[in-house]
Amino acid sequence: MSSAVKQLLREADHRVARLAKVRRILIEARTPVYLAILGPLLEAFSRDPRVSVFVTGGDSPAVRDTLEASAARRAPAGARAPAWIEREEAEWTRFDLLINADPWGTVTLKRCRDRINFFHGVAGKYDLDCPSGLPAGFDTYSRVAFANEDRMRRYLDAGIVTSGQARLVGYPKLDALVNGAFDPAGVRRSLGLDPERPTALFGPTWSSASALHIAGEGIVTTLLDGGFNVIAKLHDRSLQTSERFTDGIDWRARLSRFGSTGAFALATDADCSPYLSAADLMVTDHSSIGFEYLTLDRPLIVFDAPDLARVARINPEKIALLRSAATVVRDLPGLAVAAQDALRDPAGLSRQRRQVAGEMFFRPGTATARAVATCYDLLGLHTEGWAAPNDSEGEHELEAAV
Repeated sequence: MSSAVKQLLREADHRVARLAKVRRILIEARTPVYLAILGPLLEAFSRDPRVSVFVTGGDSPAVRDTLEASAARRAPAGARAPAWIEREEAEWTRFDLLINADPWGTVTLKRCRDRINFFHGVAGKYDLDCPSGLPAGFDTYSRVAFANEDRMRRYLDAGIVTSGQARLVGYPKLDALVNGAFDPAGVRRSLGLDPERPTALFGPTWSSASALHIAGEGIVTTLLDGGFNVIAKLHDRSLQTSERFTDGIDWRARLSRFGSTGAFALATDADCSPYLSAADLMVTDHSSIGFEYLTLDRPLIVFDAPDLARVARINPEKIALLRSAATVVRDLPGLAVAAQDALRDPAGLSRQRRQVAGEMFFRPGTATARAVATCYDLLGLHTEGWAAPNDSEGEHELEAAV
C-alpha cells in the first residue's frame, strides 16, 4: 500500500472519529511522576462528559497502582475515573489526542490524530534545554507545551519545534501548590510527624552521582540532629532497585532505619507538591522540584554533588540559576550550619528566589487553564469553564518581583 493511500485512509479515519460526540484522549505515563505532571489535566477531563480518558503505562510497574490509588483518593464529585489500557492494545485503538510528559520511548499509535507533549521538568538535565543532537522526535507532535519562555525560545531558535507547535503554557502541576491547596500541618500529621516541629525536605535528583548516593544518609542524620522533621522525597527511579537506576541499592530499605526516630518519613506519593508545602526548608542537589520549591519563597539549600553536572548532562546555566537563589554547601558540617541559619533568617535570598521562580514558570498558579485550552483546541471543543484566566487575575505575586 502506498504512503499516499495510507495517508488518505488515516484522514478518513480521523474524519469519522470527529463525528462522534465523545473525544478519546490517551494519557501516557512512563513512571508515576508523569501522572503527577499530567494530574491537573486528568482531573479537568474527568469532569467533562465530552471526553473519554484512557491511561497507559511505560517501564514502571507502579503506574497502574498509582493511578488507581490517586483516583480513589482525589476524584472530585461526579468525576469519571480514566480507563487503563495496555500499550499493545492502544496501538490500534483510535484516539483523538495523545498527551505525554516525555518525548522519548513513546507508545506506538497507528490511529491517533494529534499529539501534545508537556515537559516533566525544568532543571535542564539530560540536554533537554536544547536537545538538537538527540532523537527526541518533536516533529511528531501537533503541540509542544512549554513551562517557560527560555526553553521555548531555545527550541524555536534551534528549529526543534515550529511556531505553530510551540505554546507557552506554564507548569500545571504547580497550580495547586502556588494557590495554597495543601495544609502544611495536615501533611505533616498524615506522615506521622510532629506538626509543630520545623521540617526539612530532602529532594535529590535521580543519578548515581546525586547527593543521595554520595551523602544521603548523612544528610538525613544531620537534619534530624538539628531538630528537624525530615521528609525524603526520592525520584521515581531511585525507588526502582536495579543496577541501571540505583546501582543496586534498595533506598527504601536503607532509609527505613530512620523510621524509629519518629521524625522521618519517606514520601511515597508521586506528586511532591504536598511535601513541598509542608517543608520549612529544602535540601537538593539539582532538581526540578528544587525550582518548584522556590515558588513558595522558602529557604533552599543545594548540597554540592561534584560529578552530577557531567553525569546528568545538566545545562550549566541552570546550575548557576538554581544556586543563585540557594545556599550552597559542600559537606555535612556546612549543611548543619546552613539549616540553622535558614531557620533564623528565612527571608534571606527571598528576592533571588522570587526572581528565579518567575523565570522558570510562566504565570504560576494559572497554567492548568491554558493547558486544557490548548488540548481542547486540538480536540475541536469549546473550553467552556476552562478558559484561561485574565492575566491580571489569580496570578501569584511572584510577577511583582521579576
